[in-house]
Amino acid sequence: MTKITTDKIKLYIVDRDAIFRLGLRTAIAQYDNFTIVGEGSIDNDTFRELTQGLVLNVLVIGISQTDPSELSSLEFCQQFRELYPQLPIFLLTPNNLSPRHLARIKRWGIRGCCDRTASIHTVMEALYTVAYGNVYWQNNAVPRKLWQKALGRISQPGRIELEETLQRINTRLTNRDLSDWERVFLIGRKRELLTARWLSNRLVAQEIVLDENSTTAIESSRQGELVVSNATELVSLPVFADSVNKKIFERVVIDIQLGLVNRTSTSLEIDILQHQIQKKLCHLIVKRLSETIEMIPVANTLDRNYTDYLKSLWSWTIGMFFTQYYGELTIEEEQELTILLEQNFIAVDLNIFNYIYGVPELFEYLQGQPGFTLDNVDRKSDDPEAIARIEFLLHNLIINLANSVIQVILNNFYDVEKLKYQLYKPEYKSDREIARFRNQLSWKYRQEKYFSHPQNIFESRHQLYILDGGKIRKSYVYAPRKAELEQLTGIPWLTTIAIELRDAISPLVRKFIALAGNGVVFVLTQVIGKGLGLIGKGIIQGIGSTIKDINHK
Repeated sequence: MTKITTDKIKLYIVDRDAIFRLGLRTAIAQYDNFTIVGEGSIDNDTFRELTQGLVLNVLVIGISQTDPSELSSLEFCQQFRELYPQLPIFLLTPNNLSPRHLARIKRWGIRGCCDRTASIHTVMEALYTVAYGNVYWQNNAVPRKLWQKALGRISQPGRIELEETLQRINTRLTNRDLSDWERVFLIGRKRELLTARWLSNRLVAQEIVLDENSTTAIESSRQGELVVSNATELVSLPVFADSVNKKIFERVVIDIQLGLVNRTSTSLEIDILQHQIQKKLCHLIVKRLSETIEMIPVANTLDRNYTDYLKSLWSWTIGMFFTQYYGELTIEEEQELTILLEQNFIAVDLNIFNYIYGVPELFEYLQGQPGFTLDNVDRKSDDPEAIARIEFLLHNLIINLANSVIQVILNNFYDVEKLKYQLYKPEYKSDREIARFRNQLSWKYRQEKYFSHPQNIFESRHQLYILDGGKIRKSYVYAPRKAELEQLTGIPWLTTIAIELRDAISPLVRKFIALAGNGVVFVLTQVIGKGLGLIGKGIIQGIGSTIKDINHK
């Protein structure tokens, strides 16, 4: 007989409707095997609370599609799924959710889905199923028929075995040492099994999808014990002291936590890091910045140079980040690292710090300076557009600082095995791939020095790296740069001349191409086309005359 463990299932409820949350919480309280560790609406405050080290078994998200804005619930669900893929998410959806959104939810790997108007017994059965490592996917559109339920029960062991086989194939396909023939065979086998799964799911109107946790739960049940899936501990984010900038720092931390996937056409140093390491490094920078912002000397109007503070922030971050993964340093090693940083700072300042836009404006705003000038317009400090610009400047500063930290490690410690295995992505473990990545970065800085930066100066703009929904993207800010343009020499100056020459010639080239195109069209339609038309007309008239002669005879 199967025995169920007495571990309580920890739930967190997220829904826009406070009354619905209260009703669901009251109903769940009748079941002793469940405990609710918190609840919240679909907003950043809830997101923030969920990332403060909570321990959960299932995250329950309600989607009430009363108007188009409610679809942000799905965005919340997707973002959290990307942050914590190991955490089972259970959705309470409206029965009129479109097939397109249902298909999207399935692709995200959601563990359970149920109609929000279903009975509490149905909801609790679904939560039990998800908590114990399986999937519960209620078909809202068409209820399962009796013969489908019977067929589903009979075929369940076979469908579970099919899922386990698919998992084994997926695991084998991750092996880089597979021969081409083995890979082709496994891909073909996987395609066959996916087709069989699709057919069986349509027959029984039910899906059984397993992952590593669900397989463990099934194996436990076969041994006579049904075990609740391991609770997920949500990674705790930095906590900031109360200040006027607290909300800005918290929002930026959440932006970082959503992901740092590089969607620019430019290689970045942090691309070599594992995703969680990227986030930890950026969190370290934000935390240190929030703690030391009050210590920055207030610059006067003549000298707004914050290089000394940037150097201090950069040096501290490298020391903390390096020792966190390398280990404690001896006194001699600390002295060597200090000398090394002094030697590397020249290149970092020249290639990175000199091009970070808006540092004075950002620091002065964070230090409490009233007002903010945006596009030559004075705005209040709490103006939404001013806050948005400050957050973009903060994104750009953090990403550039993180790049400068990893640049030092790549240039001086790229062959330290301990760092390679703790920091880098699996595809960058070999010396060859690391060397290739470093060469890409070297080429990037040459390209930026001679082409990208001169072009930005000539076009009166500054480049920013911003965070947008878990992606790093480029954005441009307009600013007069006449003085910098006049100081350009050598290849950068030639770049601006080439751009100007292109702008001067391109209208003439376009006119010539348009004229030539019109000429070709005229020849084809008015000359060749009409000529072919006359020939065809003559042939048809000749055939018609012949037919008339035959009829006459």
